[in-house]
Amino acid sequence: MQPSDLCYLNNASVGLQSPAVSARLRDWLEAEMAVYPRQRLESAIWDLQATRTRLAGWIGAPEPQVAFGASTSQLMGQVMGSLDLAGRRLLVAPGEWASNIVMLRRLGGEPPRHIELLATDADGRFDMAAIANQIGEDVAAILTPLVTSIEGRRYDVEALGNLPRPSHCPLIVDAAQGLGQTEVDVRRLGCDVLVATTRKWLRGPRGMALLYVSQPAVAMMHPNPAPELAGLRLDRETQRFLDLPQARRFDASDVSIMNQVALTAAINELQQITLEALREHLTTLTERVYELARERGFRPLLQRPESGIATIHLPDAAPLQIHQKLDAAGIVAKVCDTAAEPLNVRLPTAGALVRISPHWHNTKEDIDRAMAALR
Repeated sequence: MQPSDLCYLNNASVGLQSPAVSARLRDWLEAEMAVYPRQRLESAIWDLQATRTRLAGWIGAPEPQVAFGASTSQLMGQVMGSLDLAGRRLLVAPGEWASNIVMLRRLGGEPPRHIELLATDADGRFDMAAIANQIGEDVAAILTPLVTSIEGRRYDVEALGNLPRPSHCPLIVDAAQGLGQTEVDVRRLGCDVLVATTRKWLRGPRGMALLYVSQPAVAMMHPNPAPELAGLRLDRETQRFLDLPQARRFDASDVSIMNQVALTAAINELQQITLEALREHLTTLTERVYELARERGFRPLLQRPESGIATIHLPDAAPLQIHQKLDAAGIVAKVCDTAAEPLNVRLPTAGALVRISPHWHNTKEDIDRAMAALR
């Protein structure tokens, strides 16, 4: 099967980079080869700051409170390792990603922490009255995704961020499935920490993620025992390096220039499309998935799609069988493993879960083709 025959519907894993972004990268490489090494040296000075300025403004954050790393897991690990979490309760959303839960259990020393699920109602939404009663002085942190990876549920993080919580208790939001398909404004979310990758809905580069940390949250964190040089400043009087009291203490010291170029190009393209137009397009396509799924006797995981993710349950199918059917039909979609959300008791334990995550480049015909393959 030729690449042009593939129907790509797995943007929740890796966003399909647009031809315009690829062309921008080619142009940059050709320009760099023509003037090397001057352009390489000049780029290293200004490119990362320009990218930081752009993304900080986009998520409503001050520039010094935004840092860059290789992945959300790496940045989340740095944050968790800097907080005092030992011996206290952690409130975690049912749809929290597995690697974040693993890090919670590994980092922070003894005595062990107690992980407690944030209260939800019968439909799986946050129960704010019950959560308000859960939050006490013994809560070390609250963790939640903005959009869950398997169900595609959009949690009401804004309401969660408005609940009173102790000053030592940061709200940590994983926006990996939100950035690029829904508005992300740290002020409206009321969060203290936010991590997000650029390779999914933003359709930016792999190997790059952003971190936002509020100034109060930075103040409660222990300095990283092995900081990157980019997160330090030199005190000229003492000739000692001091840890920056900013989120930039988490900055990677060497961020790919090509990643910065790709990320800026991807942001430019999304701003031309506009989030409103993208959301409307995604809603049309995910609702089509739900409509066809119900016609065929499959069960969508939500009453209606809440994001660009539409996941359906095939109760009598084996995951490998579904993967082979999709592959044979040239459909790139995700057959989900529920172990990715180990605390989410709402997920079915038998059958197969198929996640379809379209983007701007997809059409209704793509959805029809994918659903026909599952018939």
